[in-house]
Amino acid sequence: MQITIIPASPQTGKATIRALLNDPAQPSVRGIYRDLTRVPEDFRSNPRFEAVQGDAEDVVTLDVSGSDAVLAITPPKYDGSDVVQLGKTIAENIKAAVQKAGSVKRLVYLSSVGAQYDHGVGVVASNYEAEATLKDAAPEVVFVRCTYFMENWASAAETVKDAGFFFSTLTPLDFKLEMVSIQDVGNACTASLLNSLEQGQPSPHAFELFGPRPYTSLDVKEGFQQVIGKAVTVRPIVKPALREFYSGLFPPTLAQQFAEMNEAYLPGGLLDRDPDPTTGQALRGTTELHDVLRALYCSQA
Repeated sequence: MQITIIPASPQTGKATIRALLNDPAQPSVRGIYRDLTRVPEDFRSNPRFEAVQGDAEDVVTLDVSGSDAVLAITPPKYDGSDVVQLGKTIAENIKAAVQKAGSVKRLVYLSSVGAQYDHGVGVVASNYEAEATLKDAAPEVVFVRCTYFMENWASAAETVKDAGFFFSTLTPLDFKLEMVSIQDVGNACTASLLNSLEQGQPSPHAFELFGPRPYTSLDVKEGFQQVIGKAVTVRPIVKPALREFYSGLFPPTLAQQFAEMNEAYLPGGLLDRDPDPTTGQALRGTTELHDVLRALYCSQA
């Protein structure tokens, strides 16, 4: 079985490739990279892996011929460009490459919770556009709608190591939110790529992906305290301050979109109310938050 990952360089792409190469099914894996210097050495040395140069933003560079299944990812971009249009463009390019190949039986798109909404969700609207484009790209289409990544606390690990505190935009601090590790994302995408839809499941099929349980900002604080063995302070960024906070991190339009997405997660927000929920049972990963926090902290120089 031949599986192609487009693009392969995001952390979620790496996790999926690693899970595929470790799977007993032993599929052949092709990763499409804009920059081939970003291919991990352990991938290069695996005889079942092939790195190919290509750019998800340039359709003429995409070749998925011979692939049985394709994983499509909308990569993050923080330069101020229109991320919603980018999500649509990349999806159109991947769809064109899939249909040109003629061999692809299954397309899996790494999406987000809230992708069923076209407004009020900030940057998640890019996933809405991508899903709308990819829904008929292959005979079987699967949307893996991931919740908040545990690895989003990477910047918190940095300030905890340097100064013993971290900022949290998830308030109130005891508010519970579903989170999932990138490792569990890779495992879920691998299962979706290798296995056909169950009998009776429609295409496209969407499911939400969570971690073992919901967590709070206080759980993050406790997790870091367990790692370093001393007290950690959490500095909450309350809802009215979100736009100013993100303006210090991103270009203006992107800052507004991140603030809107963040607000949607919080109590009373669109994703918290979820008036049009994803049907079916969510899949839960097994990686605990404290394990991810430990890895993030230890990865700091």
